Amino acid sequence: MKLQYILTILLLTISLLHLQAGPDHIAHISGQVIDSETKEPIIDAIISLEGTRSQTLSDDNGNFQIKNIHSGKYIMHIQALGYSIEREEINLAPYTTKKIVIELNSENHELAEVSVTASLSRLKRDVSPIVVSQLTPKTFEATQSLTLSQGLNFSPGVRVETTCQNCGSQEVRINGLEGHYSEILINSQPVVGALTKTYGLDQIPLNMVDEINIIRGGNSALYGSHAIGGVIDIITKEPENNYYEIKYNLSLIDGKSADNMLLFNTSLVDKNKTSGISVFGNMRSRNPWDANGDGFSEIGKNRASSLGFSSFLKPNKDSKVIAEYRYTSEERRGGDSFDKPPHEANIAEYSDFKIHSGSADYSQYFNDNKHRLNIHVSIQDAYRDSYFGAEQEPNGYGKTTELTLIGNAKYEMNIDNLLFMPAKFISGYTQSHDMLRNEIPGYNYKQNQNINIGTLYFQNEWQNEKLSIAIGARLEKHSLVENVNIMPRVNARYKIVGNVNLRGGYTVGYRAPEITGGDLDIPIQGGKATLLSFADDIKPERSRSFSGGFDTKFYNENFYSYFLVEGFFTRINNAFIDRVIGENETGNTLVQRENANRATISGINFETSIQPSEWLQIDGGYTIQRGRYKSPERWSDDETVEPTKDMLRSPEQYGFISAMATPQSPFSIAVSGTYTGSMYVPHLAGYIENDELKKTPQFFDMTTKIAYSFKLNAYNKVEISCGVQNIFNSRQRDFDKGVNRDADYIYGPSLPRTYFIGLKLSSF
Repeated sequence: MKLQYILTILLLTISLLHLQAGPDHIAHISGQVIDSETKEPIIDAIISLEGTRSQTLSDDNGNFQIKNIHSGKYIMHIQALGYSIEREEINLAPYTTKKIVIELNSENHELAEVSVTASLSRLKRDVSPIVVSQLTPKTFEATQSLTLSQGLNFSPGVRVETTCQNCGSQEVRINGLEGHYSEILINSQPVVGALTKTYGLDQIPLNMVDEINIIRGGNSALYGSHAIGGVIDIITKEPENNYYEIKYNLSLIDGKSADNMLLFNTSLVDKNKTSGISVFGNMRSRNPWDANGDGFSEIGKNRASSLGFSSFLKPNKDSKVIAEYRYTSEERRGGDSFDKPPHEANIAEYSDFKIHSGSADYSQYFNDNKHRLNIHVSIQDAYRDSYFGAEQEPNGYGKTTELTLIGNAKYEMNIDNLLFMPAKFISGYTQSHDMLRNEIPGYNYKQNQNINIGTLYFQNEWQNEKLSIAIGARLEKHSLVENVNIMPRVNARYKIVGNVNLRGGYTVGYRAPEITGGDLDIPIQGGKATLLSFADDIKPERSRSFSGGFDTKFYNENFYSYFLVEGFFTRINNAFIDRVIGENETGNTLVQRENANRATISGINFETSIQPSEWLQIDGGYTIQRGRYKSPERWSDDETVEPTKDMLRSPEQYGFISAMATPQSPFSIAVSGTYTGSMYVPHLAGYIENDELKKTPQFFDMTTKIAYSFKLNAYNKVEISCGVQNIFNSRQRDFDKGVNRDADYIYGPSLPRTYFIGLKLSSF
């Protein structure tokens, strides 16, 4: 079916839905929702009338309106993230507008404050059909996470691993699937391209992040067609008030290699909060670390800096414009002989990045905030000078460029009654273009990729206290895939009793044969560069995923707890696999990506949060999983090496725990840790004689942090912190040595025992 025909049908559907949404009645409500203590407006509060289908959201000034309802007595239901639910009785006289100010009390218990963006709206987890886990700056502070790669480990079903001991590339796995199966978004837009995804977990500054929302699996129809594993949506900070913050952190890796990081944030907002700007920046300088004294680094050298801003303007109460810009510069190098040029080293993997990113966003509300139109454009221009070579190879220099363009138009409509309950309908169209050029002339190696993707998406979500249903689909035309891909998504939640919710979901996805993040890292194995190509007859992967589970909570005045169990099953047809096929004319190793047979991965995620008092909160997550191919797959070109059905680098058990305590106001104590179970990791010949599969030991990486804060004066405060990461020094002990090492033979925690101190100066 042609996309234009589908668009026509969709527009007719919107028109018919709109006709259902406008009965005429004789009373109105106009009001504002504010914080009971600060008197500041509360944004995106949900206001509804019990016994009716009338519902709306408060705008950026806390204002709301409900029009055309029958006169009489009603119970108004108001809820917002971080606040206790409020119920208030109102009496509406005929032909009048009731004006009301609603004050919400801040909720001490933070466990229910998970914002849900799977429907691009902010709802409590209790009523969302799709579970979305959230990480905030508070989590990063408590776990001493200075980069995205460190912080993501503290979310259920998510694990970050280092994949190269030379360059330090990392990938995030969701529900056990490789990083290729996860999509990183910024403000819900797929602007992170293949080049920037290669080292993006280190390059995206955490001090620009307001929250990170993680969707396990491709459950939402609104983004992530090829995100079979899941979606990581990075929401950037928007200026809210006048403030500043400066942070410095010094880490000593293994007590000897220094890692210095300086960060700053500041924002200015006018008194009417109709415009504002926030500016952020950071600088990092990390020295290399050698684990076994062979003169080659296991953690590379890093010099990085970034600068950016986010600004907004509200031309009137119903519209908003947001503009953002970020610049990142990073130089990283691994190997040896850091005082010499890369081509004079025995091993060098070197990258010098320059990345410019920008976006503009316009929103317009209509019909008392029941309708919203959003237009978004974003661009990212990335450049990399690189060297990948061994034994003073003069031909290892190359360069990579990537231009990513995104345009998106989205329309949202809140409907008082659609068939059987209130609903929210969202539809939109996204057009993306990615142009990638990667070349190493001396190796006769070139990668050129032009990708154009047009996506039409829609989703309807019915939601009340008892039942939530989200039904949607994506229709996507990928320039590397012949036909239009149709991907339905269905999710539902049902409250069976008390605070117990059942959830289930079904997702269809695909993955095109394209260059992705880790493919632009050229590992040195056995003194040779590893070069990737695609089989001529390679087909897209196709996937089907099922999920289901339950969650519950218990609370009273002194105790709050939350518990979730979630099962998942994903089947991938034509799964991609990389195989060594020989050497090219320059003597470097050739790896070909081709289709394997069917692969399945299944498991269970557990999540719990406990707040036994106002000064203590404990969070934890644990995953049990298994990934298998239908028949044994070869991972080595050595015919004597047995193939395997197991998905490699995928532990069957992993998890995390974190606890934050503030027993006395100026002091805080945080303890956190991650557990990684045993897994099979390929170990290629070079330092060892023959290829082999290594079963790794299990690891527990524990961190403790103590902080003390005090007032400097009436306007400023200071926080001093210190602690130890990986207290037990739980790490890999069998790194390869010398120039013939396998750079991809790396597993376990990313840091050895590391001591740190920090200083933070900020305004109140």
